[in-house]
Amino acid sequence: MSLQPIVLPDADAVGDEVAATILDRLAASDGRRFLLGCPSGRTAMPVYRALARHAALGTDLSRLVIVMMDDYVESGSLRRVAPELSYSCQGFAQRQILGPIADGCTRAGTVAPTQIWVPDPADPQRYDETIDAAGGIDLFLLATGATDGHIAFNQPGTARDARTHVTELGEVTRRDNMGTFPEFTQLDMVPTRGVTVGVDTIAACSREVIMIICGDHKRGAYARITAAEAYEQDWPATVVVECKNPTLIADRAAAERI
Repeated sequence: MSLQPIVLPDADAVGDEVAATILDRLAASDGRRFLLGCPSGRTAMPVYRALARHAALGTDLSRLVIVMMDDYVESGSLRRVAPELSYSCQGFAQRQILGPIADGCTRAGTVAPTQIWVPDPADPQRYDETIDAAGGIDLFLLATGATDGHIAFNQPGTARDARTHVTELGEVTRRDNMGTFPEFTQLDMVPTRGVTVGVDTIAACSREVIMIICGDHKRGAYARITAAEAYEQDWPATVVVECKNPTLIADRAAAERI
């Protein structure tokens, strides 16, 4: 079954709506920790900014656990790139997600969340086991590659049953990511490998997912995902239609006809 999208005026409105959903689910989680699956990059930034604003107003986010989708892997090793690097997904979570939330909590006098989970390229299977042992991801925020449909670092051609794994990154994915990190002025500066949750990790280990599509550069991705009725291997982000409790939220720029 294809998804019926929610279309809002702009990316900030999308961010406010998604943040409100996260807070509703967090409030209903009976005092246990709340696992929020998170992408790095531009797509979910309005959500993260909205969460930081709520933290500054005194909303209790202490039980939030940030579960990152992926990270780059050092060349010639099975180690994540150093978190100090601007393109480190672990570093992104520290600087762009938890950092602003913690600042808001400090101003409000509340307890800040501290946990960030990131897959280990030396033992990818353990990530799925850790997520499963925690009862699954409560809500997973999803984003789609603009030109190849990658989700996390799952490349076109990824099998539907793929779990967390190390993968070679295609040129299209790497070019997409050049727009996220301006210091990547040449393609050969972008790492060629990443560790990523699998397509099935997303579908099987999440209670709810929200796919966010914003910007006119994502119109093709929006058209592809709204037309999908099942997982399409050449566009991995279509797995959203096979997830439990899926929602697709877009801004007008993405939803306009091509």
